[in-house]
Amino acid sequence: MSEFDYSLNGFSLGGIETSVWVPEFNLTFDVGRGRQELVGLKDYALTHTHMDHAGGLPYILALRQLFGMKSPRVYVPEQMAGELKEMLESWGRLQRYAPLYELIPAVAGERYSLRKGLELEPFRTYHPVPSCGYSIISKVDKLKEEYKAMPGQEIGRLRKSGVPVTETRERRVLSVTGDTLPEVLDKQPQILESETLLMECTFLDERKPMEAVRAGGHVHLQDLLERADRLTVDRLVLSHYSQMHPPDTFVELLRPLAAKIPGDLYIFPTRPGDTLVGPVPK
Repeated sequence: MSEFDYSLNGFSLGGIETSVWVPEFNLTFDVGRGRQELVGLKDYALTHTHMDHAGGLPYILALRQLFGMKSPRVYVPEQMAGELKEMLESWGRLQRYAPLYELIPAVAGERYSLRKGLELEPFRTYHPVPSCGYSIISKVDKLKEEYKAMPGQEIGRLRKSGVPVTETRERRVLSVTGDTLPEVLDKQPQILESETLLMECTFLDERKPMEAVRAGGHVHLQDLLERADRLTVDRLVLSHYSQMHPPDTFVELLRPLAAKIPGDLYIFPTRPGDTLVGPVPK
C-alpha cells in the first residue's frame, strides 16, 4: 500500500496459523505452517514457539536445503533457544540429514543487524510461554544541522580532518508484538514510538470472559479502547482474531477504536490470499 514503505504480507487466525512476512526487509515474523513464500527469506523471527506460529520451521529449513540455499538466521526468545535446537536436531535424525541454520537467542533490548542501516530489536511480551516481539529500526547518517549551509568542499575537508560532520538518526519503523497480554503497551512504551504497530487483538466482543482472555495471554478490544489515548502510532494494524469472529464483522466491531485513535487502523488478513483492510472508517 502507498501509505507504507514496505508490504505486510501473510495472514493470522488465532490458534490456526500466523506469519507476517516483509519482503523489503527479507524477514518474516513467525512462520505458521511453513508457506512457500517464506522459503526465500533470509531472517525468521519467532515471537514464541506455539505450533501455529513456529510449526512450519523444519519444513522451511528442509526446502531451503533441497534448493541449495544458504543457512538462514532464526531468532527465538532466548529461553527457548535450547529446546528449539533440540527439536530441529530431532528432525535431522528423522530425515537423516541435519538442517542448516544459524540460531540466535533473541535477548530483549539487544540489537541485531539485518543489513546495513537496518536492525532488529526484540522486546519482552507476556504470554504463557516465553515470548518476545520485535521492532525494526532504520538507521541513517545525516549531515549535522550546523553544516548544512556549508559548501561541500569545506565539509569534505572537515571530514578528512576527523571532524564528525554527520549524526545517526533512528526510526522505529515497525513493531510486531506476536501473542501477548495488553501490558506490553504499559511496560514496553518504546513500541508506541513506531510508525506502524502490528499487534494481536484476538477477541472483539463480550462472548469471551476477560478472565479467559487473560488466562490465554491475549488482548481484548476492550484493553485497547481503555488505552486508546496512548495509541499514537501512525498506523495500528490488528491481527490474530479468534475464529468466533467472522471477517465481515471486523470493520463494525473495530470502528469504535478507529474513532478514538489519532492514526489509522488496519485489519490484517485472516485467510490466505486476502489483503490488508483499511483504514477502518472513523
